[in-house]
Amino acid sequence: MKKIAMLSMLALIVFACGQQAKKAPVKTEEAPMEVVVLTVDELLQQAPELADKEVIVKGTVFHVCQHGGERCFLMGSSEDISIRIEAGEKIGAFTQEQMGSELEIAGILKEVKTEADAHNPGAEHGTGEGEAEEDTETAKAHQIIAENQATAERVFFIEGLKVKEL
Repeated sequence: MKKIAMLSMLALIVFACGQQAKKAPVKTEEAPMEVVVLTVDELLQQAPELADKEVIVKGTVFHVCQHGGERCFLMGSSEDISIRIEAGEKIGAFTQEQMGSELEIAGILKEVKTEADAHNPGAEHGTGEGEAEEDTETAKAHQIIAENQATAERVFFIEGLKVKEL
């Protein structure tokens, strides 16, 4: 009986030593992401830095497009300050009933690109007959566009992902 007890104790020790202690999950000290909801005014002030990033904006709907509700406009501190919201696939459509209501929209802030961004003056034009005059006119047009683009106001819109009525 003594031998059986000793063998079982030895087996228990060997078995216990063969098992690895389960490690507790390592907790990383990540600061929870703070969700900042911006007003339309605040968003437009910070727009160049926030372009192509996800943002959350809060404002009053002052216009919903009547043709399918594909977009709406949120008003800032006045009707002169607004931002366009594109409903896209995630939101679906805005409704006329949302006019005057306070919405919180999450989406990607995008900048409206101009035609001059897509052009490369002279690169797409040939040197055939009659094209010299056209090239001169095109070059002048590109110069005017480039000069005015430098002083033009940058325009932004939001590609909507989520909408919440407040």
